[in-house]
Amino acid sequence: MSIIKKKKDKIISKVLQSFANFAINDYGKIIDFVVDSKDKTIFLKVLLKGEKEALKITVSNYGIVSEGKNTYFKFNSIRTSREWINILCNKKLSDIVRENKIQIPGYIAAPINIIL
Repeated sequence: MSIIKKKKDKIISKVLQSFANFAINDYGKIIDFVVDSKDKTIFLKVLLKGEKEALKITVSNYGIVSEGKNTYFKFNSIRTSREWINILCNKKLSDIVRENKIQIPGYIAAPINIIL
């Protein structure tokens, strides 16, 4: 990967980490957020309130897709360092997240589409 692409990924990671920390503030804090745009993978370490060990999360094969007026964050899979969460995601995530995609609110869709 080129030096420019690595720097871009680092900047994007910091911006998204700040945004995500705001979104999960009630539950914990993201202590590491790494975007690998070459492999289309996101790695996170989240320290959840009441936990002593960080939860590691890997989001594979991500992308931004537009369907009509809506924009979605789409991914192939989510894996974590907690087996019970992986089981929960495999069994119940499909009930919540259709087709492995999450709608992005309109006010942030354009900036997210540009940076990812």
